[in-house]
Amino acid sequence: MAKRIVSRIGNIFCTEIDNQYKVYLQYIAKDIEQLNSTVIRVFKKRYPINYEPILEDIVKDDVDFYAHVMLNNGIRDGVWYKVGTHNDLGDTDNICFRSFSEGNYQHLTKSHRWYVWKINKPHVFIGELSNKYRHYEIGWVFPYIQIISRIKTGNYTVRLLD
Repeated sequence: MAKRIVSRIGNIFCTEIDNQYKVYLQYIAKDIEQLNSTVIRVFKKRYPINYEPILEDIVKDDVDFYAHVMLNNGIRDGVWYKVGTHNDLGDTDNICFRSFSEGNYQHLTKSHRWYVWKINKPHVFIGELSNKYRHYEIGWVFPYIQIISRIKTGNYTVRLLD
């Protein structure tokens, strides 16, 4: 029988990128408005592969990005591992996400059906994406491979619309 994975808000995880450096991420919220998914913050600083984590320093680092993710899949598949827990979750009340609702969008280049929201707050329809919302994080629930791609390259590999 597979071992049950238990993750809790505040848990900090480490992912080792190409056996060259470490990046830390923290489980900061459960978003009932986006499939009851796990929200993480990924920290900017890259640490040497032999770094022993000091949680107080990690949570004080700048945030690279926020994302909804299938956290336990990354744990189960050994993509990241828990290094500790810290109560400092940052300012979770002001994290903003955006997403569009177009169904099959394979041939679209622009969406006119964008929504924005904050964690655990209702989605708000905004129509066409304006510059006011362009900096909001994409609010899809990503598999861990997309999180690793964004850590490495600064971008997700999935096609996003305007």
